[in-house]
This record gives sequence, structure tokens and C-alpha cells, in this order.
Amino acid sequence: MSDPLQGAELLSADAIGDVIEHWGFRKALGRVWTVLYLETVPLSAAEVGERLTMSSGAVSTTMAELQRWGVARRVWKPGERKEFFEAETDFWKMISKVVSERERYLAQSVKERLDSAAAVAQEAPKSPKRTHVVDRIKRLSAFANVAQAVLDSFIQSQRADFQKFGNLLSIARAAKGAGRDS
Repeated sequence: MSDPLQGAELLSADAIGDVIEHWGFRKALGRVWTVLYLETVPLSAAEVGERLTMSSGAVSTTMAELQRWGVARRVWKPGERKEFFEAETDFWKMISKVVSERERYLAQSVKERLDSAAAVAQEAPKSPKRTHVVDRIKRLSAFANVAQAVLDSFIQSQRADFQKFGNLLSIARAAKGAGRDS
């Protein structure tokens, strides 16, 4: 590959694809979004497919899914008949949508199932084992409540405060540097 920017684009696309795949999404979603994000102008599906060596069907399916998640959008170019796409660039907007639609739903589902489990356990004959199991299930349910409250707070805050993470990174860098001296 002779073009350093093209190489950097593909390396970035693969890296973000791996992250997205780790979160349970298809790797192609991260790869396509990254190509759109790094571009200065909207791209056609054919251009994206060519850059990532993806079939037109795979690109079309991926674009539709990216649009459903609100991380890419179709844009119109005057005088063009083709569809063009650009990436959402607001990280907070993207992450809060995923948290709102996916993780929050999971937390609610876990809470409901744990409450059901506690009710079922209460039907068992009274015993130390039943008391223990019900207590532990209630602890899990309380933790699920906290998790749901944290997710709700995160979603409603409408901003991400990464300042604390910056302080942690400074401490980690200092510790890493101190380790080299010894």
C-alpha cells in the first residue's frame, strides 16, 4: 500500500472494528463508521465498499444498521443520483443511544428476572438455605437497581466528564515512568 493515509485509514478501521465487535456488534459496523468518520466529505456506498473491499450487499446492510443506530446518516449531494453517507461525530450522542437502547434494557430485564427468582425462592419451605438464597438474590437485585440508576444518570447527564479519567491517566503515566527508573 503506497498511500500512508489509506494505510492509516485501514489500520484505524480495523482497530475500531475490533472494539465494536468486542461490544457485541458486527466488526463491519466499526470499520465502515471509521472510514466515514475519517473522511472530509460524504462517501457513496460504492466508495466505502471499494476502500474496505466489501461487497455492495454487505455495505448496504451495514449502512442501514449504522443509520438505525444513529451513527451514520444519508446526505444529499446536489446533482448526484447516488446516496452518500457521513458519520455522526458526536461520541456522546452515539454512546448514550447504545446505552439507552441496549444496556439499560438489559439492566431492567435482569432486575425483573431477579425479582421473579426471589419470589420463586420464597415459595420453598422455610430453611437456612432458602434464607441464604433469597438474601443473595435480593443483593443481586439491589446491585441491578444501582446499575440501572447509574445508566439512567449517565444517559440523562447529556455529557461525558472525562476529566477524572485524565487525572487517572496522569497518575498511571507517572507510575509507569517511575517503574522505568528502577
